[in-house]
Amino acid sequence: MYAVGADVQLELELPGVGSETAQCTVLAYDVATDRLVVRQPGSTPFHSTLRVLKGAHVTRIVQLKPAPGTPEPLPQVDLGRCREREEKAVRAAEAEAAKIGVGVGRQAQAIFDALAKTLPCRWSGDEIVVLDEIVVLPPYESCTSLHNDDAGAMRVQKVLDSERLRLQTA
Repeated sequence: MYAVGADVQLELELPGVGSETAQCTVLAYDVATDRLVVRQPGSTPFHSTLRVLKGAHVTRIVQLKPAPGTPEPLPQVDLGRCREREEKAVRAAEAEAAKIGVGVGRQAQAIFDALAKTLPCRWSGDEIVVLDEIVVLPPYESCTSLHNDDAGAMRVQKVLDSERLRLQTA
């Protein structure tokens, strides 16, 4: 199905991304898992990108150059670097997931997102905690300072009021 070592042009349909065309060299194909490993050229001859793709995401394949008689060996993979990239991606995904309120409505989430654009926020149950100092309680119309920071509470209240107004007119 995929000739190892061949230069190909792939048309891909990637979930959440859409259509993409990629010119690459086939490095490996595993029938059991339907995974295709390809190398895409980088900005210099010394840089390239390795990608592992699901065969099901390939909608069309055009062979640009046939595979040589003997495939070249796979490049070394720095497993430490792979683990670091994975850990970084997991931390980023966890941070993004923490921004999603559990058991709150769309309006509450929209208010949180608006506050989080300019101020560090986190959820504590259904309460929004801003700067670890100011709490916005349901129904998210006003806020209170935990340590008498009136200036901070006024700033958060101003953002809160403008977001609520924007939501009402939308």
